Amino acid sequence: MKTNLNSNIRSTVIAAFGLLSMLLAVSETAQAQGTPLVFQAAGPDASSIQSAVDTFRAALGNNNLNNPGPIQKGRREINWDGGNPNLLDTTPPVNPFLTFLNTRGSQFKTPGLGLSQAPPSGGAQGGLAALFGNPTYATIFRAFSLSRLFTPVGSNITEASFSVPGTNGNARATVRGFGAVFTDVDQADGTAPGSTRRGSTQIDYFDKNGKLIFSSFVPASPGDGSLSFFAIKFDDARIASVRIKTGDVAPGPNDDASHDIVMMDDFIYGEPQLIQ
Repeated sequence: MKTNLNSNIRSTVIAAFGLLSMLLAVSETAQAQGTPLVFQAAGPDASSIQSAVDTFRAALGNNNLNNPGPIQKGRREINWDGGNPNLLDTTPPVNPFLTFLNTRGSQFKTPGLGLSQAPPSGGAQGGLAALFGNPTYATIFRAFSLSRLFTPVGSNITEASFSVPGTNGNARATVRGFGAVFTDVDQADGTAPGSTRRGSTQIDYFDKNGKLIFSSFVPASPGDGSLSFFAIKFDDARIASVRIKTGDVAPGPNDDASHDIVMMDDFIYGEPQLIQ
């Protein structure tokens, strides 16, 4: 893992199991502001990341579902499945994406056309394969929690911000931690000696003043349908927004040696706390 905060980085491995690793990353900036725990994993299927996901969930606390805030502890989750794993609808791109603004205190934007929920294939709208006009998308992506994935359209950037659930976005908030599941991250950072290519998928975390407080590439696992997970957690709620770059190009082209196309699944984050 590489973190670019214009300071020296030291990493201490605190756990490892197969492709699962949870790293405690320390930099001069992070030491001054409190050290985040980092949870990450990658592998060919759901079992490869399940332990990392469950450990992060436990670190945040109980799932508060759609209960209105303010709540002092716990977490929120979005799995894009509409509460029904048999739901195969593809939602048209919308921007901003406000479906969970009031119920779970999060909203999402993209500089592209909009954000959509879709299964890799199937349903009346044909899933990702039809959404992007690329039939290969029906088989190269895998959902962690069935059946839909989340993606920007016309961009590979997704921006998340938070508010107190139940306030319809009118009470800005920060969270202790944020993590996401990704599918088909093939391009890791620094995998080829002498290569100038960087990791394809990255999460940037910002405080209430818009200052970058943490940044990392998401671990890769080459091969169709692989799953990756990356998350951080601070001791206090200081994350006001998150910027996610999925892949090295907007969805549409084939996923090949020249393009790493990546989709998102579950978002997990700390209970939003009112900004004081």
